[in-house]
Amino acid sequence: MSQIKAFFSRVWDGINSRISRPQVKREHILLYLSLVLLVLGALLVRIYPIFSTDMLLKGLDPWVQWRSAEYIYEHGLREFLNWYDHSSWYPFGKPMGKTLYVVIPLTGVICYKIALFLGFKTSLYAVTYFVPAIFGAATIVVIYKLGDIIHSKRTGIFAAFFLALANGFLSRTVVGFYDNECVGIFLMFLCFYFFIRGLTKDSVLSSVLAGICLGGLSLTWGAFRYAYDLLALYAILMILLKKYSRRLLQSFSITILLGLALGTLIPRNGVQFIFSTEQLIPVVVIVGMLGITLYQELQKNIEAEKLKRIVRYSILGVIGAGIIGVIVLYSLNRISPIAAKFIRTIIPTLKESIPLIESVAENLTSSWANLFFNIYIMVFLLPLGFYFCIKKPNEKTVFLLLLGLTGVYFGASMVRLALIVTPAAAVVAGYTLDEVLRPFALINQERFTMSRRKRRAVKQIGKELISVAYVFVAVTLLLTVIFGANMLQRQYYRNHELTPLLRSSQGDFVAHDYQQTFDYIRTNIAPYSIGEKPPLVMSWWDYGYQLSTLGNVTTLVDNATINSTQIGIVGAMLIHNESASLKLMEKFGVNYVLILSPGVINNQGNDIYKSQWMMKICETEATPYLHEYALKADDYFNEDTSVPEEYGFRPKFWQSVVYKLSAYWLNSDGVYGDPGSQNQVSNWRGGLLSQAPDINSINSHFKLIFQSSFAILRLYEITY
Repeated sequence: MSQIKAFFSRVWDGINSRISRPQVKREHILLYLSLVLLVLGALLVRIYPIFSTDMLLKGLDPWVQWRSAEYIYEHGLREFLNWYDHSSWYPFGKPMGKTLYVVIPLTGVICYKIALFLGFKTSLYAVTYFVPAIFGAATIVVIYKLGDIIHSKRTGIFAAFFLALANGFLSRTVVGFYDNECVGIFLMFLCFYFFIRGLTKDSVLSSVLAGICLGGLSLTWGAFRYAYDLLALYAILMILLKKYSRRLLQSFSITILLGLALGTLIPRNGVQFIFSTEQLIPVVVIVGMLGITLYQELQKNIEAEKLKRIVRYSILGVIGAGIIGVIVLYSLNRISPIAAKFIRTIIPTLKESIPLIESVAENLTSSWANLFFNIYIMVFLLPLGFYFCIKKPNEKTVFLLLLGLTGVYFGASMVRLALIVTPAAAVVAGYTLDEVLRPFALINQERFTMSRRKRRAVKQIGKELISVAYVFVAVTLLLTVIFGANMLQRQYYRNHELTPLLRSSQGDFVAHDYQQTFDYIRTNIAPYSIGEKPPLVMSWWDYGYQLSTLGNVTTLVDNATINSTQIGIVGAMLIHNESASLKLMEKFGVNYVLILSPGVINNQGNDIYKSQWMMKICETEATPYLHEYALKADDYFNEDTSVPEEYGFRPKFWQSVVYKLSAYWLNSDGVYGDPGSQNQVSNWRGGLLSQAPDINSINSHFKLIFQSSFAILRLYEITY
């Protein structure tokens, strides 16, 4: 009886100890409260634009992601992977499941179903609108954990603070920017966190989670190449620094191999994904690490001289077999070379010009001003952070050093990759502040253990100097807040691409030209009867996704840029004169032409300013049409920098379709709209267009059937 009583007594004591009030340290309460406030603040600044602008997706690519999410919700994932879209890239169409990463639209559908399950009365569009902000806030937690595992919780908090308001990260995680990057950057840095945790804690589970995140990243965003090769570079560097360990082999091989296996699950990648050059590099590193491990084991049982001979012949055999294997696989087209866009990212000084890539501003080489704009005050903390990493090298700081250096390099190589450098810079900057403050904090708390000579030196550090250190950090953080708030106000809260903010003497007002145009197209152009040819709307490729999604019409080209030749042909149609262009349009059966003109507000993103890129892409991608219709760039443009800017366009350009349809009735005397109407327009004939003539008549085959309120968008019907 006494034994039973003692047993229940022990059980009760165990339960009581587990449910008793835990002893929570005050600094932990402050730490986690700070993290919660940072996450909530990051979420609020990202959703705030909904209160100042219309609830519209931002950018160009998010529109096809939303369209794909709708298709998955209505037809299922399997149908999406087999979906062949005949309304784009007419007449060939486009296999949507093979050209898009599936995770972004699938994430929107999953979040929508969760919202419905929780009882929210919402729409799929509304959910996809908020997805970027949700994952942006979640990434703040990931960066905190990464900073924590690399150095300390203080590093994590500082890193989370910097990232919450950094423009380079905010630009892709604000509400409406429903694209690959918002989920991709979350998965990338979550992979890095689990990889480092698996390495330092010798945790197989963490390595498996890192592999799952890497596989998810492979299904989400093309920047997965950076993650694979960064981990490979880290493994190589650790070997060179003689810090190789069994833990490194375990964590690295599990992460890479699981990521590769998961990356083959979608048609966009397929089995060929494994044989691309970028993914073969980490596989080769794994083979090398296995060789090192085998050597270490043989070293215990075989004499040194005999082992040297074995190693020598083994290395020669492996190299020979590898060369033969590469030659065979390459001859069978099994190995995919590195794409030109990624080679230019690695070596930005390459002279080869690829107009289709260069025509996108985000693909250009970044400037120091742009880098400062994206990471702001962190740019001054990076060098000191790199110094601390070099001064105290270990498994964690070597990874942080590599992450920071490669992030800065690629962020400077391409404007778009500021999204990678920003989180990396945030962790390095957080580590810098932590290391700078740590000695002062320990001195202030009298927790230093040091020699007598150092103690005398410390006595010279008074409270004033400690206060200066804390004030320096406070000012750094305050400047980050001020700059971040200013960028938020200027870039995201007051303006939107589809509803541009116009300024006039009467005040600021919003133009709804894009909405008017796409509403008109969807209502008056898109409908057609069964058996009829769908209406085909031609435009420059920038507006393809918007036309397909918002206008619901068939297009020749879009933002997927999967057929550069067809983009070059569209460029030829717009650059040619009216009669030559009509012959090309008739071959494709074009019914309408959509033009983005300077309008009455001197819209700088208009098709006239893009015409030089149209010509360059046409020259490199559609050469047969250059000879067929005698199209020559020198006849239209003068790129000689020695001549005045106003002579950038040659007289023949004024006869091009793109200029005539843009400038029609937008005369220097202020006439636009129907003939005879008198409306005030801005004089957009400055700089490059100072010699531009008025256009009062166009070929009768082109008929202006719709013009938005401020003449930004103009739709012409084609008759043959």
